[in-house]
Parts: sequence; structure tokens; C-alpha cells
Amino acid sequence: MQNKNIRTIPLGAATVTVINAGDMLLSLAEVSNVPESEWRPRYSSAFERPLPFPSQSIHIALPGASLLVDANNYALSVPPGSSYFPPGYQPPPDLLAQLMEIGVRPQDITHLVITHAHFDHYAGITTESDGKYVPSFPNAHCYLGRADWEHPDTQQDLQDPASLDSHTFGVLHQHGLLELVEGNLELIPAVNIIAAPGESPGHQVVRVHLEGQTLYCLGDLYHHPGEVEQPTWMATWADPKSNLRSRRALVEAALAENALLVAAHMPPGRLEKVASTLRFVEI
Repeated sequence: MQNKNIRTIPLGAATVTVINAGDMLLSLAEVSNVPESEWRPRYSSAFERPLPFPSQSIHIALPGASLLVDANNYALSVPPGSSYFPPGYQPPPDLLAQLMEIGVRPQDITHLVITHAHFDHYAGITTESDGKYVPSFPNAHCYLGRADWEHPDTQQDLQDPASLDSHTFGVLHQHGLLELVEGNLELIPAVNIIAAPGESPGHQVVRVHLEGQTLYCLGDLYHHPGEVEQPTWMATWADPKSNLRSRRALVEAALAENALLVAAHMPPGRLEKVASTLRFVEI
């Protein structure tokens, strides 16, 4: 039976696979900076009650490279009883098992990009084995925005051996697999990391361009299509000015390139602009 949590999309000579590690229950009304008087007229179905949102990783098979963007361990980050766990929900197989379904072994991954240091994007970068944590993808260097690594909260958590940061980022750092990114970075000729701060200080997106086709892996630049249409709507923890700049830069580039967009918590889609109206169109 086909795994409904896996979706594959061709992109030139690359194969893009979107993998849902598990749904997270989220109330947009509680986490957004949007008053009810603004969201209720057009977006009441999305805001008036908590809804399940996928927690997605993106695997990109390229000639000579195997790239993974974000890696959640759903069982660790959203255990039953968590406020994020949908009642009665049956989670899919873990990320490593779903990668194996598409023929990708952990040791095959050559590059691992973490869009930002929020738990649901990096909890799966290590695995517990015989009472200790080891890299889940032992041959992959992991690319994290330096500003997220240097954030005081991250540095404080790294001092606690029991913290998530210690047994994920801390372990990769000890193994020499953690690369800190400042600004933009070319990983390989077809793949670039682009700084997109706002959701977090070190938030970054990934651009893949092959044979005239372009993909952006957006992380949490957007959480819901309503944020595309209303760019000043965002999470309460985001920095409004830098987040808006990052969104505007992405919109300009994505429209010019007719780019495929995959965010961590939204289905794949593209941007469409009619007159002055911008909207997100699922593919």
C-alpha cells in the first residue's frame, strides 16, 4: 500500500521527495500575531480551532549528491500526551524508515540542512543507540545558521547534557559534522543555502536549480497559505522586520522563476500573482 505521507516530484535531473514525519496540532489563532477581527472574515476555518499540520522533511536526489532538508524525530518531539499530538492520531513510520522506503539509507545522505533551530526541524539528526546519541546520517555534514547556534537559548541548552540541543547539535559538533552558515552558501553548483532570518535569527532556505527548474525549501518562512496572501501575518516569536524582508525577497525570486515551493508545514505549491493579489496555489 502506498505511503500517503510520501510525495515525489520530479525537478529536472533531480527527484524531490516530501516526507511527513507526523502531524502536529497547532492553533494559528494562539501562535499568530493576527487579531480575530482580521482573520475571521476570510480565514475562520483555519484559525478558529486547532488543526493538524504536517512536519515535513525534503529529500532531494541529485547527480552526485543526496540532500536532506530538516529532520524531525516525531516520537521524541511530539509524544502522545503532548499538546501538539492530535487526539487518536496514528503517526507514520519514523523518518529513517520512510527514507528506506524510497531506497535512501542513512549513510547515503551527503548534505543535511537544518532550516532553523526549532525542535521539530532537527530532533531527528541523531539517534539513540546503546544509551548514547550518534549521528543519524553519519556521512552528512549538517548546515545550521550560525545565529541560531549562537543564540543565548541554544548556548544555555548546550550546557545541559540532557537537553535536546546537547544530544543533537552538540553530538554533531563533537563529531565534526556541524557546519555553521553565515549569509548565503553554495553547497554544490545546483544547490544554495540562502539566509532568510525572521522565524529565527539564523533561519535559512534552500534553493535548487536544475535544467531551468527551481525549487525552494522554505522551512518556516510560511506556516499557512494565509501568510502568503497576508505577508505581515506571522508567528508571535518571529522578528517582524527581518521576516517580512525575507518573505519579500522570496516572493520576488519565486515569481520570476515560477519556482516550486515546499514549506515544512504546507503542501507543495507555487505563487501566483493577479494584479496586486498574491496567492499560494497547491500543485
